[in-house]
Amino acid sequence: MNKFLYLIIVICFLDLFVQLPIITPFALSLGADTYTAGIIVAIYSLFNIIGNVLGGFLSDKVGRRNMLLVGMGTQIIILLAYTVVPSVGLLILIRVIHGFSSGLLTPAAFSLVADISKKSAIGRSMALTGVSIGVAAVIGPALGGIISSQASYQAVYLVMAIIFVFGIILILATVKESTTERGRENHYQTNFGQIITRPSLIVAYISAFTLMVSNGSLAFGLPLKVSGVGLSEQSTGAMLSVFGIVAILIFATPINRIYTKYSPILLVSTGIFIVGVAMILLHMVPTAALIYIIMVIYGVGFSFIFPSMNKIIGQNTEMYERGKANGIFYSFFSLGSVAGSYLSGIFATYFETPFLFIGIILLVLLISVQLVHKRSGFTPGL
Repeated sequence: MNKFLYLIIVICFLDLFVQLPIITPFALSLGADTYTAGIIVAIYSLFNIIGNVLGGFLSDKVGRRNMLLVGMGTQIIILLAYTVVPSVGLLILIRVIHGFSSGLLTPAAFSLVADISKKSAIGRSMALTGVSIGVAAVIGPALGGIISSQASYQAVYLVMAIIFVFGIILILATVKESTTERGRENHYQTNFGQIITRPSLIVAYISAFTLMVSNGSLAFGLPLKVSGVGLSEQSTGAMLSVFGIVAILIFATPINRIYTKYSPILLVSTGIFIVGVAMILLHMVPTAALIYIIMVIYGVGFSFIFPSMNKIIGQNTEMYERGKANGIFYSFFSLGSVAGSYLSGIFATYFETPFLFIGIILLVLLISVQLVHKRSGFTPGL
């Protein structure tokens, strides 16, 4: 396995996590109201869906490496645009393009990991990608909070543009194309309809949506919760980093044997339950110390869900169709972020913080996962 690939995944996800503590207050600083700020958070993920689907299709057609280069190049341009945005209207436009360009990266990166992993080792490989995402989750929010408080919101995006320049250099120097010319010619053998309706993959799609509903809610609602208990934006970044630290400890230590020992559906279901309970508790807790404890609980749930879903995708697809499958899979991630952020904006308008209602929605979605699992005939051992 190319170890540099995991660093590239860190860079791809750093773009998401660095924005968590700053995008809501950034929008408010430009004159947006709470409802509009929720739309600004959500619209990134809405257009991420289009980028995911197109990026997955093109990674099967033209190769994983080429899509990573195109996506990162586009990211640099749009990140620099944040540094000069003067109004809410232009911020919305930038978020549209940013969501699309970010969406091009993820299917290519995760398809590449699955391509070069043995099927028996996909669980461990996905746990290591989880480490990469955990690192991004630790560094990103803290980086965004510190830079924005010491300099400006715009400075955060300038730093990210520089990091993506490094990412392009790293891809050019270390990444080899995993698909073959013949495989790319055969990509049309499986269409999106067949991929999206494949029973063995549906549980992963719904689970991805569920996880990101909670993440979208955190992106929008945690800065409001932190402000409500009298803390700074920098504290928001630190709190978001806690769940990444917990996830890394589970992904990178012998605890990660759970991904080969237990069924992914069991881990996914347990994780969704934990995250749902964490959301409900986050609504209730009145102090910073208790918020940190809730972030630990959330991190445990996140760590159960993520590698297990990716394992399902990797083991139930062939190389020539894996990009499309990952594109659909990550479009459900993006759709979940849209739903989480948008609903959080509505709930926050009337109830100050959105977490109680988001937690209830997650538990309802857990029931949906179980119903789909029973109807799908999913193989318990996978």
